[in-house]
Amino acid sequence: MFNLNNLPLQIIRLLLTFVIIFLTLIIFGVSPFEVFESILYGSLGNYSKLIRTLIVWTPLCLSALALIYTFSAGMWNIGIEGQIIMGAVGATLVARSFLGDYLISPYLQILMAMFFGGGWGLICAILKIKGNVHEIFSGLGLDFVASGIVIYLIIGPWKRAGIASTSGTDMFNKASWVPTIGDSNFPLFLIILVLFLYLISLIIFRYTSLGIRLKATGINTFATNRFNFSSEKYIVFSFLIAGAIAGIAGFSQSSAAYHKLVPSISGGFGFLSILIVLICSRNIYFTFVVSFLFAALIVGGSQLQIKLGLDHSLIGIIQATFVLSWLVLQKIEIEKIAYKQISKIFAK
Repeated sequence: MFNLNNLPLQIIRLLLTFVIIFLTLIIFGVSPFEVFESILYGSLGNYSKLIRTLIVWTPLCLSALALIYTFSAGMWNIGIEGQIIMGAVGATLVARSFLGDYLISPYLQILMAMFFGGGWGLICAILKIKGNVHEIFSGLGLDFVASGIVIYLIIGPWKRAGIASTSGTDMFNKASWVPTIGDSNFPLFLIILVLFLYLISLIIFRYTSLGIRLKATGINTFATNRFNFSSEKYIVFSFLIAGAIAGIAGFSQSSAAYHKLVPSISGGFGFLSILIVLICSRNIYFTFVVSFLFAALIVGGSQLQIKLGLDHSLIGIIQATFVLSWLVLQKIEIEKIAYKQISKIFAK
C-alpha cells in the first residue's frame, strides 16, 4: 500500500485515465489540447500562477494525508471539512490576539490549529466509540456545527469594526501571514511543512507499530483483541492525528490563502480530498502527486472561460471523469488479480 512496487501500474492507469478524459472532451465538442494548454497556462504559466497553485495544493494535500490515517483505521472521516474549519478558527484566534503582531505568530497558529482540528476529530471518535454513532453522521453534523461557529464569529465577536458582514474578519497583521521568501511570496514554508508531514507519515506507516496497528484496526476491528490491543484506542489516535493535520490545512487557508477568516474557509477541499484518497487507494506517494494535479485543475480552470469562452463547470466534468475512469480501471485490475489467484488455486 505504501511502497513503490506498483508505481509502473499506477502510471499506466494514469495515462489511460487521461486518454478517457481526452475522448470525453472530444465527445463534448471541445479540443482537449486547447483545454489542457489553458489549464497548464492558468496553473503554471507564470510565477504568480505557480504560487497560487501551490497555495491551493497545500490544504488539498494535507487533507488527503489526514484522511489516510482514518481510512487506514477503517473510518470514513466525513468530518474532515469541520476539522479544517476549526483549524482555521484556532489559527485566527492567535492571529487576532496580541501575539498576532509578532513573527512567532504563524508557528503558534500551527499549534493552535492542530489543537482545534485534533479536538474536533476527537469528538467524532468519542461519539463513535462511546455513543456508537456512525462516523459519517457525526462527521456531517460536526461539519455543519463548525460552519455555524465560523458565521457566528465573523458577524459577532470577530466582526469588522462598524460592519456586521459575512465577507470575513479583518485582515491579519502581516506578521501573522505564512512566512515567504523575501518579497516573492513563494510559500517555501508550506512546502517544507507538507514534505515533513508526508515523510513522518511514511515512517509511521512503514516502520512503527502505530502504523501497523492502524491498518490492522481498519482490516478487522474485532480481530484486534486477538493481538492484545484495543481497536478503540487506535480509532481515537486516527481521528486525533487526522484532525491535527486537517487543522494545519485550515491554518494554510486562513494565513496563506485569505489572510483572514472567511465563511467558506475550507474551500471544499475536505470532500475533494476524499475522492483523491479513494483514487490513490491510500498510497502516500500517489496522493502527493494527484493532489497537485487537482490543484492545477482548480487554479487553471479559470482560463477556460477567459481564453476559450468555455464554462468553468467543465473542470467539474474533467474531475468527475478522472475519478470515475480511475476507479473503473482500478476495479478491472482488481478483478484480473482475483481471477489469476483463483486460477492458481484450481490449478493446484
